[in-house]
Amino acid sequence: MSFMPNAIFLSCEHASNAIPPFLSRYFKSREAQKILKTHRGHDIGAADVFWELAKILRPTYAIQGAYSRLAIDLNRNSNKNHRYSEFTEGISPLEKEHLEGYYHGYRDSFLEAVQREIKKSAVLHLAIHSFTPEWNGEIRNADVGILYDPARKAESEFAKNWQRKLTGQLPQLRVRLNYPYLGKTDGHPTALRKLFSDKKYLGFEIELNQGWLKKSKPEIIAKLLANTLPL
Repeated sequence: MSFMPNAIFLSCEHASNAIPPFLSRYFKSREAQKILKTHRGHDIGAADVFWELAKILRPTYAIQGAYSRLAIDLNRNSNKNHRYSEFTEGISPLEKEHLEGYYHGYRDSFLEAVQREIKKSAVLHLAIHSFTPEWNGEIRNADVGILYDPARKAESEFAKNWQRKLTGQLPQLRVRLNYPYLGKTDGHPTALRKLFSDKKYLGFEIELNQGWLKKSKPEIIAKLLANTLPL
């Protein structure tokens, strides 16, 4: 294997559906409260797997989002407008400034930790997410999605090895690469790939089917993911 990380970093950008108190008035409607409880409000089940993984892997650095993506999306990069939902489009400049401070606090602290670690060792970053089993009438045909940039040879090799090990451990598990989203599109690992080569940094978004998460204990899923990591 061409890449052997010495440090593991974990993140969970959509861990919570909480709303910062200064934005509570934008989420008072029955519709908003209902949506916050769905997959739109947070990645259901992802935080539980994230914490169980942290117990097993004992990462060099781990961080999870404190607020809902409907307040501000920590997994969006370039365009500020893409970080906001229909609920926060009309917030005041001061409120937006507070949200941007939270966003950059999360992303900058992670980046600074990577920069410190990368001076002495290679970094493997696992960003833990989940997805709804059905979207716009389409049934998602996967239990686990491993998202990566196929143009980065080391990431491609790592992802394919992990897929083989997962299905070897649990043959009925549906593991797909760059599904249900493409790993090279807008996201936290995408931003970091622009700063570091795949000789020093590998980043993956791990997408877990929320239907599978409901049927399995987070500690079992975390153990499966950890035990099959091709390290």
